[in-house]
Amino acid sequence: MRDRRYDWLYERQKQPVKQYILERFAVELAGELRAWPPPDLEWESAALRLRWQEGAAAPPREAVVRYALELARLDLRREFEAVERSLADDGGGVLQSDAERAAVHLLVRLLTERCLSLKEYAEGARLTRDDLAGALALVERTLFRVTLT
Repeated sequence: MRDRRYDWLYERQKQPVKQYILERFAVELAGELRAWPPPDLEWESAALRLRWQEGAAAPPREAVVRYALELARLDLRREFEAVERSLADDGGGVLQSDAERAAVHLLVRLLTERCLSLKEYAEGARLTRDDLAGALALVERTLFRVTLT
């Protein structure tokens, strides 16, 4: 007679490590965006601080964050022409002030730098730029989850 005590081990399915990493990363990045501006925001020069500090003054509107997430996804996929067209168009009228333009710039920089540092840090997971762009979609879903009560 076969010992069936450990059959549950054979029936377990593998949990994809890459997906787990991306989901955890999305939750943490969404938390950083909720707590805007980041506490570790440093400026390379006084000129850059004067130019972009207006974007870190207050949390941006939802439309601005969604626009920045879309630009970051395009940037990670290296679709630079689409990024330039969107910036020239101000995102179809999404951006209403210079403060929002500065916020988009800071958000896109933060998002792409966090994604690329994850790729470098989790080298064994073999994350691609498309994986990172998908993680930004998870960030958007996490931030703007609609719950009906």
